[in-house]
Amino acid sequence: MQLHQINQLAYPATLETTWQDSVQVGDQILLIEEGFLRTQQSSAFSSTLKQMIEKKEIVLYYLQSDATAYGLASDIGTSLSDEAWVDMTFSADTNISW
Repeated sequence: MQLHQINQLAYPATLETTWQDSVQVGDQILLIEEGFLRTQQSSAFSSTLKQMIEKKEIVLYYLQSDATAYGLASDIGTSLSDEAWVDMTFSADTNISW
């Protein structure tokens, strides 16, 4: 299983396409820092994430500390503590930070 860590709300179009195409069935995506904002319904990225969850059967996570810092809640994904993030990082076969 690969763990893709996304820390930006948006990337240049080519990089956005590259990371999305690199996600394989069963991978995990962790939204950190500004990447958390992708979970918001007003974000154009929210529908893309929902499609990836269904199509590629990925699991989506975000850091609870980032949600708290922004004062927002998410209707998709599962929140993680910082400690759980460290555990997930060590248990993944591959970590890719975008």
